[in-house]
Amino acid sequence: MADSEARNEEITLYTGEYCPYCRRVKKELERLDLGYHTVNADADGRNTVIQLSGQRAIPILTIGDEVLVDSNHIIRELRKRYAS
Repeated sequence: MADSEARNEEITLYTGEYCPYCRRVKKELERLDLGYHTVNADADGRNTVIQLSGQRAIPILTIGDEVLVDSNHIIRELRKRYAS
């Protein structure tokens, strides 16, 4: 997939205010200048997190239809796809 096409995919971060791993992913999204939506997994998003990943742990990042889990894996994947 071309970089411009990849940047057009919708990115959603399922996050929580208390979560240091979520903050790491947010910083990386901002560093890469990627637009993204957030869903508060502490409240309404918890059931969605479980449906997407089969687990309660956050962060969860979706890029289009793809679901990524674990902050280290998410950051590696973001750098691979979007770092210039």
